[in-house]
Amino acid sequence: MDEFKVIVVMNEAMLKLLKDKNVNYEKNLKIKKCLEDETIFFRISKLDAYKILQNVGVKQEKLEDVYKKLTSPNVFYGLLNRGKIKSDDDTIIIKYNEYSSDNLFKKIN
Repeated sequence: MDEFKVIVVMNEAMLKLLKDKNVNYEKNLKIKKCLEDETIFFRISKLDAYKILQNVGVKQEKLEDVYKKLTSPNVFYGLLNRGKIKSDDDTIIIKYNEYSSDNLFKKIN
């Protein structure tokens, strides 16, 4: 399951709910704009990520698990392979080692 897409859908649902209840939904509109960037969770602090997750409806006890899934090495490498993240991008604060296929099969002495 793509956690990022789930967060996008949760935010859309929260926007609709808040609109229907005539409650201020300005934060969720800002979150919607932020979520246009798939790399957002690699560019912001953990605290800011938690604020976004709470505003879209992630329960307190699930914050850490969801955050870890959103910023996992697999997600990072997927974004890297699709060109969404560049290895030399200074705005990325969560990075993982980049592996070159040339180095993967070298004999270690």
